Amino acid sequence: MRFRKCIATAALVLMAATALRGQSQTQFFPLKDIRPGLKGVGRTIFQGNKVQDFQVEFLGVLKNFLAPKHDVILARLSGGPLAETGVIAGMSGSPVYVDGKLVGAVALAFPFSKEAITGITPIQEMLDVVPEAANSRSTAQAKNASSPFKFKIAGTTLHPESSARLIPDESGDELSLQNLMKLLAPAGSNGALTELLLPLRYGGFSSEAMDSYSPLFDRMGLQLMQGAAVSSSPEPMPASPNGPEPGTMVSLSLVRGDLNLNVDCTVTYRKGNNLYACGHRFMMVGPTKIPFSESHVLVSVPSIASSFKVDVPGPEVGTIRQDRFGAIYGVVGEKAPMIPVHIHLDSTLNTKTDYNFDIIQQSFLSPLLLNLGIVSTLSSTERSLGPSSLSLKGSIHLKDGETVNVEDVASGEINTAGLAGASVSTPLSYLVGGNFPGLGIKGIDISIVSTDEKRVATLDQVWSTKSQVRPGDHIEVTALLRTPSGGTVVEKIPVDIPDSVSGKQLSLVVGSGASLNALQNLLTPFSTTLRDLHQLVRALNRLRRNNRLYALLMTPQRSLTLQGEEYPSPPPSMVQTFLADPAVSSSVIYGAASVIGDYQTEPTQYMIQGEKNLILKVENLEN
Repeated sequence: MRFRKCIATAALVLMAATALRGQSQTQFFPLKDIRPGLKGVGRTIFQGNKVQDFQVEFLGVLKNFLAPKHDVILARLSGGPLAETGVIAGMSGSPVYVDGKLVGAVALAFPFSKEAITGITPIQEMLDVVPEAANSRSTAQAKNASSPFKFKIAGTTLHPESSARLIPDESGDELSLQNLMKLLAPAGSNGALTELLLPLRYGGFSSEAMDSYSPLFDRMGLQLMQGAAVSSSPEPMPASPNGPEPGTMVSLSLVRGDLNLNVDCTVTYRKGNNLYACGHRFMMVGPTKIPFSESHVLVSVPSIASSFKVDVPGPEVGTIRQDRFGAIYGVVGEKAPMIPVHIHLDSTLNTKTDYNFDIIQQSFLSPLLLNLGIVSTLSSTERSLGPSSLSLKGSIHLKDGETVNVEDVASGEINTAGLAGASVSTPLSYLVGGNFPGLGIKGIDISIVSTDEKRVATLDQVWSTKSQVRPGDHIEVTALLRTPSGGTVVEKIPVDIPDSVSGKQLSLVVGSGASLNALQNLLTPFSTTLRDLHQLVRALNRLRRNNRLYALLMTPQRSLTLQGEEYPSPPPSMVQTFLADPAVSSSVIYGAASVIGDYQTEPTQYMIQGEKNLILKVENLEN
């Protein structure tokens, strides 16, 4: 018995080695030998997990069709269900052979075409996405790349590192759908030969949230489909002994857990553990790390607009390392890092629910996926229209032990969940967008308390205990806030007048975090790249919240900024020193006023709005 088992095990190992060796020895058919009328065969899965053949008739080569040096092979497909379905979304990457030699991958189609006419990406363009690119370039890019989202940093003392604040860009809405759309090229026009849509299958996400982002997904080349929840069935599809092979489907896992989001395409070529798929880009983000699994096709569905496959992802088998123009490249057996997200919701239905899911770590997608996840968990129980408030508190834990704190109140009568999602996804966008080497996010923990009332407080009046001050004085500012019900809330802010203050008067601006961010943008219009992750974490933890009042004490004297550090009311000797050196003076940015004090109240249960200004006269100490 033992002998038979050993023989059987050896046979399996030999078969696996033979299969991998066969893949590694695949020959390629030259592009120059493609001619009209040439016949070939393609491989894909139409149903189940069995790779099936379909017929290919080549029509010609379109030179420089998609971009310079990017040719497309035009072909007609037949066999299987293709007469009914046309080219199917999910066939992207299906390999095409002539005399057993690999030509390339099915990658393009004509929308609404009555025939299965396709564009094939030549295999050499896919092989240009080489493994070496993932190793040699990713480190350099991690050191030099900057965030796709602009941010500003403002200091308030001569040593601003301890008190720096992040300030949103002038638009004030970096993560809005419109701004995200601007980062992507427009989708192809109807009727043109365009990249096959990649099925984007989701489960757990609310249909309303996904529909609102459907224009963005369309521009990304993704076909939105509900149904990813089947991937978390109690009996998932087992992994095949040899892993993915040409013609089988793979599913890229963007979100997994209580929420699921997967993108599907087909494997074109595998050499050892190196895998090439899709025949075109996913998002063309370059070096990346996205987990992928094999996928079991339940059925291919004919559609007038775009036929598609319904599939069930199995266990994770590898990591996509490159996302380029002609293909995606992955490594079988490699594990991709994910960001665990835990959301605890105290609902207005008097229930407490915990949601757990993982998202990929990627500068563009991570904030978007987190925002969608938060909105979807809230949409399942909380009201979408009518007065509502969401109090958020939580942390983004980094693997180096540092923590970014999250705290805000979102309140309104529409899209309150969207405001709450932005409160958490914004600091995450700074972290993953900064591309700091070695960044690792251990997890995100958020607690949300929901109430069916509008908790917005508008700043109505402000006064101080003194209107005339001296250097070194301590005063108290009182702020009166009005609530929607007509009630009042009183907040007090202690303010210290600096000993070094000079001039005849000071300005004390009291207002919400958003109002003072906008003001400080006008006073000190500069942007900078943070030097390290530790500095970014400190700045994020001082990010102005919308549930507090802030006060800026300012003098009309000019300030200057050098290498991201602000110097309020600099002495004339310092200004002259900077001006004397041409290399330094060209980097100095002057501000219209100097912030010499930055104060805030304790957190409130309200989302605060508004701004008021007090003028303080400075007495001469000699009097």
